[in-house]
Amino acid sequence: MDNTIYTLDDLEQIFPFGRSKLLKLCQSRAIPVIKVGKDYISSPALIHRWMLENDGKEILF
Repeated sequence: MDNTIYTLDDLEQIFPFGRSKLLKLCQSRAIPVIKVGKDYISSPALIHRWMLENDGKEILF
């Protein structure tokens, strides 16, 4: 089992847009994250599955 955890900084490196948009996507739960206090985390498996499920879709938040 992969125990890798993505932080918001990690997600910024993955997604090709700015931190403001990433925060809005996290806050609206448009991308699969868990809120821990003021921070957001995710996992490679969740992000990969979400990308496959949303391939070709427009994500609105």
